[in-house]
Amino acid sequence: MIPVARWVSRPLATALDGIRHGEWPPGWSRRPHDLDRRMAKAKRLLAAVPRMVPVYGHRYLPAGRGSSGHPVLSIHGLSDTIVYGHDLAHYIDHEFREPRVTVSFWREYV
Repeated sequence: MIPVARWVSRPLATALDGIRHGEWPPGWSRRPHDLDRRMAKAKRLLAAVPRMVPVYGHRYLPAGRGSSGHPVLSIHGLSDTIVYGHDLAHYIDHEFREPRVTVSFWREYV
């Protein structure tokens, strides 16, 4: 079992790992060529990014005041981040509710 602190730090660690391997967010201006400078700049810029709270597995929501209504993000890597629900309620419904199959005959096999 992974400790909660590791789940909380995982999005930033994932971002730093991607940056270490050459990825660079487009909104961050020029990427330093020197790895040490690149990582220092990334850490400085990531310090202003909202912390992400683990919801379930690799699904996250932003922490802090005024953070309601945000989509649930699935964060596997810096460039492998997708929306998994419009908000927490939509995500829970999408992830955990058993779909109601309405097609006769086939619903008995789902």
